[in-house]
Amino acid sequence: MNPKVTTSQSRAFKSVYSTKQLVGTYLCVATLMALYELAKETIFKGQLTLWESHTITVIVTATFATITAHFIRARTNTLNRQLLEAHNQAADVIDNMLDGVIMIDKTGVIVKFNPAAEQIFLLPSSKAIGKHFKILLDELHANEYQDGIENYANDKEAMAFHNSKKEVIGLRSNGEKFPMDLISSSMVIGGRLMFLGVVRDTSASKKAEEELDRLRQVEQKIHESLKNEVTIAGSIQMNMIPKGGNLYPEHERILAHGMTRPAKEMGGDFFDAFSIDSNHIALAIGDVSGKGVPAALFMMKIMTLLRSNVTKPTGLMESMREVNNALCQNNDSNMFVTMFIGILNVNTGELQYINAGHDAPLTANTNQEFIPLPGPRNMILGIHQVNSFNVGSTTLTTGDTLLLYTDGVTEAENAEGQLYSINRVCHLLSKSTLSSNEIVDKLLQDIELHCQSTSQSDDITILAMQYR
Repeated sequence: MNPKVTTSQSRAFKSVYSTKQLVGTYLCVATLMALYELAKETIFKGQLTLWESHTITVIVTATFATITAHFIRARTNTLNRQLLEAHNQAADVIDNMLDGVIMIDKTGVIVKFNPAAEQIFLLPSSKAIGKHFKILLDELHANEYQDGIENYANDKEAMAFHNSKKEVIGLRSNGEKFPMDLISSSMVIGGRLMFLGVVRDTSASKKAEEELDRLRQVEQKIHESLKNEVTIAGSIQMNMIPKGGNLYPEHERILAHGMTRPAKEMGGDFFDAFSIDSNHIALAIGDVSGKGVPAALFMMKIMTLLRSNVTKPTGLMESMREVNNALCQNNDSNMFVTMFIGILNVNTGELQYINAGHDAPLTANTNQEFIPLPGPRNMILGIHQVNSFNVGSTTLTTGDTLLLYTDGVTEAENAEGQLYSINRVCHLLSKSTLSSNEIVDKLLQDIELHCQSTSQSDDITILAMQYR
């Protein structure tokens, strides 16, 4: 036999071979009996007595019957061995299954209880076999399956036990109830109707699902709590930024309006406008690196430092040096800010300013073109301590407008990825007689028109001031 032939192939070969033996034996016996009868007629030609003829016939028939019986018995023994081997293999498979296997007869009595079932139900097979299966289920499911067994026993067309799977409540020997999956099916073994149940304890997975649900609820509560706290923090941040259509009500010659719109609940953009004394005002705009809570906290720190250090109409450079050095202290996250800050003499129009890496403001007189404000630029704040800043200076005349903005304006994108651009700002606002309030509103509306449905990706801040 080929060594690669499998056991099942070998059995099939033996089975076919044994069948051929029986057929061959039958044909041989029939042929020899026919030859014997022919020999009696041709060779002996009726010379045998009746007793001799019958004796020879009995001997030949008994010989061939003995040979046939031998082959039949050998074939029967082979089938019995194969049946026993198959039974043992099936028993081994059932005993080594990770799922519990329970077999009951048509009356509900347990006849097979594998080791996995023993572990699931905490019940040895010696105490399970011979008992009714109801000891393994809670009362509701036990009665349900009992009715199903009786119905199926009386009506073989019933579908209750055609590999049906259901989640039921099991009952351990210690009285503990637990969830389990039960796959039940019917079969006929040795002419007897039997029912097979395969069970799997799902209590661990149920507990895991419950724990996951609990964690999801906790996570949701934490998320809601954080969202509320961020909303409150955002409100606090927005309250720090000046409000109102006129940011300098005590100065009649100054008309100023500003707005900021964070991309998230909290942002890093800001502007500030406050009076230093009766003749001088300060205005500033900044863009903190990053987004969200860290940027918002850094922004509030900057505004606090500005209010506490820019307190005199002179000494802008010294004030900004103090602000920058304070921002550099304990700045492990390496956050920084671009900022433009100026001090304006409302009587003379003289503007002293420092641009720390920020986009240059735009300036224009009534009905004139908006152009960038010239002047020196400095390093961004919060990275390195410096001893001095380059201070720019210009003089505003009656009707001049100063427009401060962050890059959220010029870099606003539409669906095609096109930026809003500084050129569009200038084209929109130049040669107009709009008030500061109208300038901010018109610019914001045009940005929205440009972006359409594209979500805002960066904070937007605008501050317009007019010198009258």
